[in-house]
Amino acid sequence: MIVANASIGLDLGGTTYSVGWLDEMGQLRDLVSLETRSYRPPAEIVADLAQAIKATAQRAQLAGYRIMAAGIGVPAVINPWAGEVLLPPNFAQGWHGLALAEQLQALTGIPTRLINDARAFTLAESRLGAGKGYAHLLGVTVGTGVGGGLILNGQLYLGRWGSAGEFGHQVYDPHGLICGCGGVGCIEAYASGPAIVAAAVRPLRQGRVPILREVIGNSLDRLSPKAVAQAALAGEEECREIYRQAGRALGLGISNVLSVLGLEAVVIGGGVAEAGDLLLEPIWETLRRHQFMIAEHLHELNILRAELDEPGVVGAAMWAAEQTLVGL
Repeated sequence: MIVANASIGLDLGGTTYSVGWLDEMGQLRDLVSLETRSYRPPAEIVADLAQAIKATAQRAQLAGYRIMAAGIGVPAVINPWAGEVLLPPNFAQGWHGLALAEQLQALTGIPTRLINDARAFTLAESRLGAGKGYAHLLGVTVGTGVGGGLILNGQLYLGRWGSAGEFGHQVYDPHGLICGCGGVGCIEAYASGPAIVAAAVRPLRQGRVPILREVIGNSLDRLSPKAVAQAALAGEEECREIYRQAGRALGLGISNVLSVLGLEAVVIGGGVAEAGDLLLEPIWETLRRHQFMIAEHLHELNILRAELDEPGVVGAAMWAAEQTLVGL
């Protein structure tokens, strides 16, 4: 017997993707993680995603729920209304212009909507996580890349082209490092996981940072943002400075957004954000240095750690349900 409606969320990553369904109480159920194997042609990956969605729908139906929509969180620039991938993720060729939502809907028979993965994170944290209760909020994800999303007047704001919130591609240093997007000096080039690892490689090869060398067992294969953070907390000053630079880049980006939009909260998540105060302290230091125009309100700003375990899956499911209800 059908007791309620539910929606499916799928968070697509280069290594793995996670899929589950969201019940009427906002509880994520039957979460499964599977390998993406992103080196494969898009058609093979799409077929796998469709199979995972159908299997999830069957589990929900056995529990007495009717699946009304499926949402796909994608690490790419997308057209959320057309359901197309515009600037593709770091997968194999063939994703540019891919009508991903249409293909998945044809294969599953379930209305399907696309959302950028960082926007899905922001939506979920604003409704059920650390950002609950804030009407004006910035979400920031710091992991393999640096993403973002905006909640304005309680609603996810996507802008004219559906891509508003690309926090990590603000310019931090116009004469700085080349970003993976092809731009120069983006925040992502200083604060992402790969950026932190790259910044640690030089002192390692020059025979410095002995604490970090001990943490990784003298093996570059074990070098990670977590290892750099561990060494920094153990007293490795150069590793602490790597995180200071990442925090300064994030802090300047947050400062820019605050100056334009006057937000009341920032929710930060992702693997690199697990470094905690190593990032938060330079973020606050940068805000105090650059936010003199609204200094009297800075103490009211809340910078919060993300709370949800799977915000990408939850946010994708929420987006699909909402967009299906309004007929988009």
